[in-house]
Amino acid sequence: MATTLTQLVTNMGTCAASAGFNTFKFGKLEHINFDHSIQYDLLNLQYPSSRIYDLSSSLQVYTCQITAARTFSTSNNTGVQYLDNVHLIMTSLEKKIWSFLSCIASSDCNNVIPKDAISISRDKGTFNDNLVTLDCTFNIEVFVSNDCFHVDCNSPWPPVIDPSAPTYNCDDGDCVDPGDGLGVFNGTYALQDCKTSGCSVEESDHGRGLTDDQLVEQAFLDSSPRGRDI
Repeated sequence: MATTLTQLVTNMGTCAASAGFNTFKFGKLEHINFDHSIQYDLLNLQYPSSRIYDLSSSLQVYTCQITAARTFSTSNNTGVQYLDNVHLIMTSLEKKIWSFLSCIASSDCNNVIPKDAISISRDKGTFNDNLVTLDCTFNIEVFVSNDCFHVDCNSPWPPVIDPSAPTYNCDDGDCVDPGDGLGVFNGTYALQDCKTSGCSVEESDHGRGLTDDQLVEQAFLDSSPRGRDI
């Protein structure tokens, strides 16, 4: 079964809750400074990078960085001292990370997290909330859908345009198939690409019935770091 980024993030949110984290966020780590409603313990997943090593194998390797965080009120910048419980917090967060990774690996046994590619770094007094943080970097190998690409060494070159295949142009705020296979938006997701480009009236903000005040508010949320996190 193919695994998409959306499925990965959804599974990670589920596994974060299962591992005992109170909040799961997907976004840039520094954005937590702008969120004053976080319930700790927190697990933050930064935007991952990925590589496809061989198109024919349909294998994609994501490199992920997660950060587990808990508040720490004691002001001590010199490391672990007597009665300093920072090491206990780090141990607790590490156990939750292992539980989280076990859950992700079990969500689809075709997806593999190589054990030799896991690294953890630890710190304290980080960010505005004076946190104890554990950064964990790992790779996860997933299979991508064959619908994304298809390698056929016997297909004609250059590719022959099929005039019967639906393609779309943006025509006065509507996605219209010219019927000749030469539309600007083509391929498997032609109609979806046309709509999400902002052309389709039904996908626009005014098409959804938003007032001018609501459009201003939406623009603010889109420009706010908090508005992009979940």
